[in-house]
Amino acid sequence: MADDTILEWEEHLQRLREKGKQDRKRQYGMDDEERGPALIDLDRWKVKERFQGKAEPIEWLIKDVLPRKTVGLIASMGGIGKSMLCLDLCIRVAAGRSNIGGTNVLGGELVGTGSKAVFITAEDSQNAVHRRLNSIVHLSEISKIEDNLILLPMSDAGGTRPFLINRSGEYQMTEWWDDLCSEIERIECELLVIDPLQSFIQADINDPAAAQCYWSAVSQLSAQCKTTVLTTHHMRKDNAKIDGVFSARAGIRGSSALVDGCRWSYCLFPVQNNDLKRIGKALGEDFGPLDLVYGAVVKSNEFGMSGLSTYVRDKHTGLLLDKTDEINRIIESSSTLTQEQVNKLFAVAKQKYLDDEPFSGHHNGGNNYIGQYMVNHFNMDLNAAKKYLQKWLDGRNIKTVNHPSKHHQKCIRTYEIPDV
Repeated sequence: MADDTILEWEEHLQRLREKGKQDRKRQYGMDDEERGPALIDLDRWKVKERFQGKAEPIEWLIKDVLPRKTVGLIASMGGIGKSMLCLDLCIRVAAGRSNIGGTNVLGGELVGTGSKAVFITAEDSQNAVHRRLNSIVHLSEISKIEDNLILLPMSDAGGTRPFLINRSGEYQMTEWWDDLCSEIERIECELLVIDPLQSFIQADINDPAAAQCYWSAVSQLSAQCKTTVLTTHHMRKDNAKIDGVFSARAGIRGSSALVDGCRWSYCLFPVQNNDLKRIGKALGEDFGPLDLVYGAVVKSNEFGMSGLSTYVRDKHTGLLLDKTDEINRIIESSSTLTQEQVNKLFAVAKQKYLDDEPFSGHHNGGNNYIGQYMVNHFNMDLNAAKKYLQKWLDGRNIKTVNHPSKHHQKCIRTYEIPDV
């Protein structure tokens, strides 16, 4: 590069520096030397000073599900039971090792001892909250949580107060929010639940700027007080289109900034009809449309997404109980055959062929369909039975043939019994 070009470039940079100094002096009313160190000193954040050695592991509130000091959103359609589930979480956190109701919650194990938990609701009265508390915690165990659990029904505490408002076109947090932050800091709270979002927001929550203002304030509270802050929110009503983690995340009502602005999101949504029937058959239960609910982490800045947890609604309390492991074990057992069952099935099929009453190989064969026999006699899932039959057909353990006495009718004939 020519010397005159270098000189011109250095002069240009110097002019920019001088302009920056003048702009800062107009903004702050003092020179850089009077202001002291820069607000953002990049030299203080070099890897050699801040990021040496091995990083600290994630501190979990719920193992592999919810990190501590996290800002998060719990969403579902109305009537699913998210408020009750959040109350249950607060009770578990407050109880700690007192172990009220067990330590499994939201698909993971609760970590840590009893700590302060605050549940703020704008939808339920004190009497309603009291009844919910009694349905979860036996009266004899209330003493285990009475100092750590704080339940604030806004309707009985002077009415719901807005935490965020739109003042002359600008979104701002209110003095009510500031008071809450001071109280959370004073009591050293482990968990704060705000239920639901829309009751505490006097603004258009579809506006990304409103979501950004809210999450910025909540994140500041979480960082300053080392508190996990969860806010409940609604999902859209067309749950027929929600069939997994990705569609659940997309189904959260409002601006995408609601999900983007928080560090963690959890969705609860009804189990759809096919799975409802399959699980109901496996458990021997006749479930209604809201009796079985899926739940999953649909966003986490720490670990991404989680697998589905399956909740069964308690018929007496309405609380969603995580039955994932139990259901998976039952479904697994209904999807596999033992060698004894295979031997029995092939013996029955052989005898029926000899008796001129062979099994049908077509699923429209009703109770004469071999797959339906597997369902009826081995309590097996029909789809799993079809997979076995296809495997045996491919392996030539069974064949569909014309029976000598059943003209033009395909039936099942058995050959070598397969090993499981």
